[in-house]
Amino acid sequence: MSVDIDKTLDKKIVFPSVLKYLLMIGVLLGLITFFYLLNSGHEDIAWSAFHLNFVFWAGVSHGGVLFACAMRITKSSWGRSIMRISESFASFIPFVLIFLFILFLGREYTMPYTVLAYKQKWLNTSFVLFRSVFFIGILHILIYYYIYYSLRQDCIGTNRFRGFFSFLSSDSEANQDPSNYDSNLVRLSVAIAIMYALSMSFLSWDFIMSLHPHFYSTLFGVYYFMASLLAALGLLIILSSILTNYFKLGDVITEYQFYDSAKLMFGLSIFWLYLFFSQFLPIWYANMPEETGFLGAIFFEDPYKSLAWATITCVFVIPFVTLIPRTTKIVKPALVTIASISFLGLFLEKIVLIYPSIVHHNFHFGIESILISLGFLSLFLLCIIRFLGYFPIFASKDPYLIKKLTKGDEH
Repeated sequence: MSVDIDKTLDKKIVFPSVLKYLLMIGVLLGLITFFYLLNSGHEDIAWSAFHLNFVFWAGVSHGGVLFACAMRITKSSWGRSIMRISESFASFIPFVLIFLFILFLGREYTMPYTVLAYKQKWLNTSFVLFRSVFFIGILHILIYYYIYYSLRQDCIGTNRFRGFFSFLSSDSEANQDPSNYDSNLVRLSVAIAIMYALSMSFLSWDFIMSLHPHFYSTLFGVYYFMASLLAALGLLIILSSILTNYFKLGDVITEYQFYDSAKLMFGLSIFWLYLFFSQFLPIWYANMPEETGFLGAIFFEDPYKSLAWATITCVFVIPFVTLIPRTTKIVKPALVTIASISFLGLFLEKIVLIYPSIVHHNFHFGIESILISLGFLSLFLLCIIRFLGYFPIFASKDPYLIKKLTKGDEH
């Protein structure tokens, strides 16, 4: 491995202070807006925006970790350069658990099904809270262990950290076989993948699908967590491009990482449409009128009809058409634009899935909802830059990354 690569792998990322202050202002604006709405008689607008962002960002944060786990499980080398960036999404997950409890405070608006007597056995507040905390809690514990081993592998014996995180770089176990870390990370990755599927499925059933009392779909859990993975991949592409340009990381994050990420986004976009159509098809050919109300509100009533078609255009049509040529996969500005459109489309998708069931005909997504969404986005990005500014941005002791950089990209 060349000296330049060695220096790049150990490069410390220092984000400008003005960025941190701007993100803090964004978080503060979202917080102020939320409490203002609660105290001004617009609780429905506040809680619907909070509900929407909770579901979206919970999926994105866990989806980023799943991307890194997939690299470990499959022993893939192409994405190792951006694996730590995807692991940084885990820095937001403590807030997911906090926001989950807050969501139950507004259950009158976020969980309208609790008043339905015939659904009380499964959808009573206590049981929903128990299983949500149980599944998400186990997933978070697994992720914490995964992040511990991932960072410990790079920092052990370096005494890089002081204070709370000093245990990550202490000399204890410094003589441990490095392969032990890899085997632990692979085992944890498998467990995380299983728990991700379970926890995100239950989250989608309890906080999206069950909002409409007569809509049932056995594919909905898969549809939600695969859409979350696609959103996480889009954000990963955007962040990787910005970091590569700003911090001159092109020796490690090359055009091949973006090329392969674009191919994966292309495939997931097609799979997203497949899952979407697979849920629609049985309702149509089996003639199930009790379930058509949910689809009817989406595709035949404005503004949801327009938002639904905008979602399909952003998440499938534009990526499918534009990612066929090789050029758009390796030209970063073009790829980042496509990823941004796809990411926005997946956010619109959550509006289409959630709002018809909780606000009915009183649809409102104005400046207040936008500011609350900005607060969530700012908090997410603030967590990521704090993580990447403190911990190594590359898995510098990862044998697959070292081997890939030593031999060079082979395509």
